Amino acid sequence: MRYRVLALFLLTCLALPFAGQTDQWQRYKNDGGNFSALMPGQPTENVNGEGDKASHTIQLISGTIGYTVVYVSNSAEQPVNEETFKIYRDAFLKGLPQCNLVKEDSTSHPLQGYIGRWYRMSCDIGSVKMSFIGNLYWGKHYAYAVLAMFSGASQDPPEAEKFYNSFSVLGSSK
Repeated sequence: MRYRVLALFLLTCLALPFAGQTDQWQRYKNDGGNFSALMPGQPTENVNGEGDKASHTIQLISGTIGYTVVYVSNSAEQPVNEETFKIYRDAFLKGLPQCNLVKEDSTSHPLQGYIGRWYRMSCDIGSVKMSFIGNLYWGKHYAYAVLAMFSGASQDPPEAEKFYNSFSVLGSSK
């Protein structure tokens, strides 16, 4: 079910035109998601599902870059170890069937109390080749995907790294 939500989000996000928005970077804070991140404008939030089955998608498209945080919160405490992280990672990637994993590395921005990894994915959205880069995190009560999406760039846009490296949790005990 989370796979379908992620796939639906991805298709929705990529179907939107990359409309220009404000270029003023500001700290976006999401108390319900227990995080904050720098973004070049005010994002929108969409919720899919209910309760512990709900995924929240925060997104902003600015210029030719899409900035996205997807999070799921769980009221029950989850074990934070490599085994449960791999289950989360595999489920997330399975929800993106039009994407291929290009590279997995240690997270570019570690978070205390979370297991994380940095990813590069190549995705075919219709006739457009998109790159997704960013971090996945797994913690006691939250799972996050913090990704920047762009097309046609020979180099990663510096704004993408600025975004995903600015991500922080508000309460590390959660």
